[in-house]
Amino acid sequence: MKSSRAPFIMLILAALFIGNVGGNIYGNVFNNYLEDMHHIAAAQRGLLEIPRELPGVLSLFAVGVLFFLTEMRVAAVAMGLFGVGIAALAFPSLTPDFAAIIVWIMVASLGQHILLVVSDSIVIHTALPENRGLRLGQMRALGTAAGLFAALFVWLKWKFNTSYSVDFLCGGALCLAAGLMFLRARSIDYRATGGWRDYVVLNRKYWKYYMLETLFGARKQVFITFAFWLMVSTLKMTPGYMGKILLIAGIGGLAFQPFIGKMIQRFGEARVLVVDSAILCGVCLLYAFSLDLFSLSVAVLVISVCFIADNLLFADGAARAHYIGRICERKEDITPSLYTGMAINHLVSIVCALLGGLLWSWTGNHRIVFIFAALLAVLSGILSSTIPRSAAR
Repeated sequence: MKSSRAPFIMLILAALFIGNVGGNIYGNVFNNYLEDMHHIAAAQRGLLEIPRELPGVLSLFAVGVLFFLTEMRVAAVAMGLFGVGIAALAFPSLTPDFAAIIVWIMVASLGQHILLVVSDSIVIHTALPENRGLRLGQMRALGTAAGLFAALFVWLKWKFNTSYSVDFLCGGALCLAAGLMFLRARSIDYRATGGWRDYVVLNRKYWKYYMLETLFGARKQVFITFAFWLMVSTLKMTPGYMGKILLIAGIGGLAFQPFIGKMIQRFGEARVLVVDSAILCGVCLLYAFSLDLFSLSVAVLVISVCFIADNLLFADGAARAHYIGRICERKEDITPSLYTGMAINHLVSIVCALLGGLLWSWTGNHRIVFIFAALLAVLSGILSSTIPRSAAR
């Protein structure tokens, strides 16, 4: 039984790895592409996060619409959308203006977020019961490895070739290849879901988790949009440089992610999240004031270190997942609650992206955005400190 399933499992893990490499190549050069090729302003950059983040909410409904497909087919559709959206950016004739860019970004983002909804479930359903934890761990390790591979590709590729079209064509092709691999994985015929309601749980007792996800949505947007934009637009960092520091962050993440898991186990979610909030507050303040406190060369170094630390701190999201898993009254509520949290933080991300872009444009610099983010980190720390050490399941 195990030997007959092994090639099937490896095919799924390979598809997830290849698709993640393609998606990370796209993500690594996206901000540079906007700055170099379309010269958009900070307000437009914030506005662009609406079509990028809205699919995080719509994906729950999209999975429900695709209820007649198996999860493998849903994953194939997701990878297809992701790949087509990325590859389209390689062709100037398909992106003649800002509106066209938004269309293709939404296509790519919808595919990406549908995959986020179904990937955990695919691994759980395809793995043998005694191997589920191992397979989930392997999937996350593959995600980290894919990020490393993509960062290395961008760093090396930009030493010899400076065409964004090559990046997008490679990223899109890898996603489409992953979609074809999912189509080959036909040995399991369970359905993705009975509808979007199966992925949504709202319970008053989980309000702290929802608030943590709300604050995380704002924190996430600061990094994904404005930390990247600070590096690319203000400091004028090249795709090669961004690939290099993301590679460093990825290598650090290989050690940091298991470390965070051990800290959660030893000290509990509250302490981990409080420390996370304190470090994040310092990072945001250094983002805001490094250019005022240091010479340009030193400021670039400090902000780069902050960028790497900011990236590593995303591993602390495991503490929120551990918390909701600990307090859920029913095991059946755990996965839907995680999806509900994802929808909440994406809604908040949309608002923060728009507000942050407007503030940046209105003030003419980045400081107010990161000062606001530092205040949100303080609020997150205060809320995290109220999480009890233990809770009844």
